[in-house]
Amino acid sequence: MRKRIKTIVIIMLAALLAASCGKENTDSEKDARNINVIYPDKDYTALTSIRYTLSANDTEGQVKELADLLADPAEAQDVRPAFNDKAVLLSAEIGEPEGLLIMDFAPSYKELTKTEEVLTRASIVETMTQLQDVSYVKFTVDGKALTDASGEEVGSMIQASFINDTGDEISTYAKRRIALYFTDREGEELIREDRTVVYAANTSPEKLIVQNLIEGPASGTGAYPTIPPDVNLLSVTVKDDVCYVNFDAALYEKPYDIDEEVVIYSIVDSLTELPNVERVQIAVEGVAGGVLFDHMELDKMYERRMEI
Repeated sequence: MRKRIKTIVIIMLAALLAASCGKENTDSEKDARNINVIYPDKDYTALTSIRYTLSANDTEGQVKELADLLADPAEAQDVRPAFNDKAVLLSAEIGEPEGLLIMDFAPSYKELTKTEEVLTRASIVETMTQLQDVSYVKFTVDGKALTDASGEEVGSMIQASFINDTGDEISTYAKRRIALYFTDREGEELIREDRTVVYAANTSPEKLIVQNLIEGPASGTGAYPTIPPDVNLLSVTVKDDVCYVNFDAALYEKPYDIDEEVVIYSIVDSLTELPNVERVQIAVEGVAGGVLFDHMELDKMYERRMEI
């Protein structure tokens, strides 16, 4: 009799254990389907997440479901779709090595501004890598690896340490108002443009200003660029109220019909908008000497000049 009771107890314990494991597995599967779908906010200044429970159980189905959600935030009013008329997704496939999701975009992806591209990329990567079978994501454009502004491959990206193409963490982005000076149609006078920019918080204001000068004026402002777009900023530092700006040799090129003084004071007047900068010295390839085009000396420290 005791033997029979013992057998019944064992069977009951086994059944309870099986039921418990079944419930645990079900709960685990349910938790795995609870995803934070991450979007750029409407002003492209930050990322915003919306909680969603996936209906698909397989990885391929979940990737497609998330792609549909990223393309259409539905009722959300304060976010932008990650996939849009520029970031057009052509395909998304799980590749090799295991856990790699390869997402291929149309050539129009390269029309995204830097801020749009960084936040778009972050939203997609941080959303997709929440899936159990997706460890990292690689972007391609028309079948070719995505490259940054310097031509280097962006490579595979992961959730916890998402890095943009300048080595700045997406979580440290900030917003700032800056004043820039471009030129008029004749290339003889400066035109001020006030611009709100999103940038990595560990980027210095001086570097931020010069980078935006290189990018050129916003369309429809009536202003024209003062610096060739292929110029590379090598370094920018501030010491004792003097900002030292070092460009590569592309600065010597003159793609626009523009006065030499306008080029110099476009840089000087933009930088001296900052309270910690009173004078600016410009160097090319580390050499602060010679002239820019004809007569503007590069070994001189220039002060703000607003009469142009």
